[in-house]
Amino acid sequence: MKFKIAVVIVLSVISTLTTVGATPSSKDRPITHITLRTESDGDHRHFVGVGGTIDGKVNPDLFVKAWDVVEITLINNDGLKHHIGLPDFFITSHEVMEKGAKTVVTFVPFKSGGFTYNCILDNHKEMGMKGGLIIRNR
Repeated sequence: MKFKIAVVIVLSVISTLTTVGATPSSKDRPITHITLRTESDGDHRHFVGVGGTIDGKVNPDLFVKAWDVVEITLINNDGLKHHIGLPDFFITSHEVMEKGAKTVVTFVPFKSGGFTYNCILDNHKEMGMKGGLIIRNR
């Protein structure tokens, strides 16, 4: 009986340490960094790409590979309340409410295809704050 309890405790500790020490990247799983900022123009709301091939593009299509780690940073550039949501993956970031505030979502897309990202706060999606997320096979 004492042996069984000791084994359970040891396995629990090993499991915890393995999970806590896990990192989302390795040489087999690169990280794709994407940065978007928010913009408002009258009754229109947009995501705008920052850096790389999406720099300055409004609601850019985001191209990533399945099973890579994807990190999306959202920067509030207009002082309105925003977030970024990836509804097909059940992901919603924390809200950014002040100009200059940032939030980050990190995930591993497990399926390929065409999906969307958006902000559903205060009808922003309907006001144009949406874009495409294209996931290609590795």
